[in-house]
Amino acid sequence: MDLSLQNLNKAASTNGLTIGILSTAIGVVTFYMFPSLLGSISFGIGTLVISLVIYVFFTLDLRKKIGGFWSFREALKGIFLMAFIAGILYSVANYAFYKFVEPNAYDKISGYMEAGMTNTLENMGMDQDQIDEAISKQSEGIKAQYDPTPMQFFKNIGIAVLVQFMMSLIFAAIFKKEEPVFASIDEQEQE
Repeated sequence: MDLSLQNLNKAASTNGLTIGILSTAIGVVTFYMFPSLLGSISFGIGTLVISLVIYVFFTLDLRKKIGGFWSFREALKGIFLMAFIAGILYSVANYAFYKFVEPNAYDKISGYMEAGMTNTLENMGMDQDQIDEAISKQSEGIKAQYDPTPMQFFKNIGIAVLVQFMMSLIFAAIFKKEEPVFASIDEQEQE
C-alpha cells in the first residue's frame, strides 16, 4: 500500500499543477478575449460548473492512477493535495498577472461588473439605492480579487484553502472506492 500512497502524492501533485495551469490559462484568455464576461453572474456560475467538471475528471484520473481503489482517508489526502496545489498555483499566477502584467485590470473589470450588475438588478425590479449599495459591496470584493493588498491576498488564499478542504471532503465521500474484501462468486468459479 505504501507504493500506492507514494503514487498518490505524485499523481495528486501532477494533477494539481495541470489544473492550476489550466485554470490560469482560462482566466488569462477570458481576460483578453471576453473581458465583459468577468463581471457576469452567469459567467461565474458557468465557471463554477466547468471547474467542478475539471475536478471530477482529475479526481477519477487520480483514483485510476493508484489502482482504482482508495479509502476515504486516501481520497481526502489525494484530492486535497491536488486542490491545494491547483489553488496556490492559480492564486499566485493571478496575483502576479493582475499586479504586474495588467495592473489596471480592476478598473476595466469593475466597469463591466457595474454595467452587468446594474442591468441584472434593474430587471429584478430593485430601486436605485439598493442597486448602488449592492454594486458598492461587489466592487469591494472585485478589488480584493483583482487588485488585492498583500493582506487581502493571504486572506483570499486562506479562504480558498478552507473551500478546497470542504470540497475535498465532499469529493472524498463521493469518490471513495474500497477494495472488495471478498471475491465475487464469478471470480471464485473461474479459479
